[in-house]
Amino acid sequence: MSDAPRPQDAEADALFARLAVEAGLDPGDRWVGGYAAYEWVHLRHVLDAYGLDVAGRAVLEFGCNVGGSLVVLAALGARATGVDVDPQLPPLALANCRRHGLEANATVIEAGGALPFDDASFDLIVANSVLEYVADDALAPTIAELHRLLRQDGRLLICGTASRLSPKESHSARWLVNYWPKAFDRLTGRSLQRGLSPLALAAAFYRRFVRVPDGDAAWRRARIAIHGRLSPAARLCEALGRMTSLGPGWMSPTIELVLRRL
Repeated sequence: MSDAPRPQDAEADALFARLAVEAGLDPGDRWVGGYAAYEWVHLRHVLDAYGLDVAGRAVLEFGCNVGGSLVVLAALGARATGVDVDPQLPPLALANCRRHGLEANATVIEAGGALPFDDASFDLIVANSVLEYVADDALAPTIAELHRLLRQDGRLLICGTASRLSPKESHSARWLVNYWPKAFDRLTGRSLQRGLSPLALAAAFYRRFVRVPDGDAAWRRARIAIHGRLSPAARLCEALGRMTSLGPGWMSPTIELVLRRL
């Protein structure tokens, strides 16, 4: 499928707009009504670069938000299911799929709790721009739960995840906030958005997941497919990845990895 999915159901489109407004969102915003189009030229190329063919596969999106990625997964033929801790988002994600003429499932979950699925229910789990929002003490249990839900040798795709290594936090666009200790929040009286520590993520993966062998080359293919070339920043990430033997996906401002379930 080469053409981006487009809204085609007027009734579902109206429902999506109403639910978005009720959630305090602008349905015309790029990251709301336009999110599926964005992911069509981002997530789709990432899946292809890593050889993740989702057609006919059971795929879970952990943190479905407004359904941008869920639309892409369903359009590519996945049996797609989304979950989110915000009770307003799964209905919005479903309406997003339906306005594009697609079907998926979505449900509300409790933060840090067990997910309502049997063991080994999914071939692939996608965590797109979500793990940085998981509380520090819930990260390891969350990764353990994703491990439980994957079938043997299943894949976990982490992408768009703001990294604590980056001098600029990718979601808020604030400089240096990743390097400020969280104790600083108590002094200012507000919680600042920070990226996820790759070290904490690696500790949560230990004895549960391993990197796929072609991951570094796939990261490069994805950047070229999305942007048409490797930017100077991407080349720096590649160089740092080689120097540390960690790979560019660990070193980039947004963490991107495909891991195999042990």
